Amino acid sequence: MKDFLKIFKWFERNMFKLIFILIGVIIIYSIIMFLIPIFKFVGFVGDGFNEVQNIFQEMKKQIQEFEWEKELPSSPKDDNSV
Repeated sequence: MKDFLKIFKWFERNMFKLIFILIGVIIIYSIIMFLIPIFKFVGFVGDGFNEVQNIFQEMKKQIQEFEWEKELPSSPKDDNSV
């Protein structure tokens, strides 16, 4: 019986601490559950931005590697213009 009274007195002394800890955990959990979709959306936008950057870098690379000098027709018959 003494042990039960010790447990009961300990709970009585620490009841507010336990309640505040429980409320704090619930609040932190709620904040995290609210922020996870926001972080996922920000990651999605960041990935899209990186992909667009990669596309432009690839286009720039292709433009730089493109052979701009074309062969001129050697005779008027080779020229297809009217």
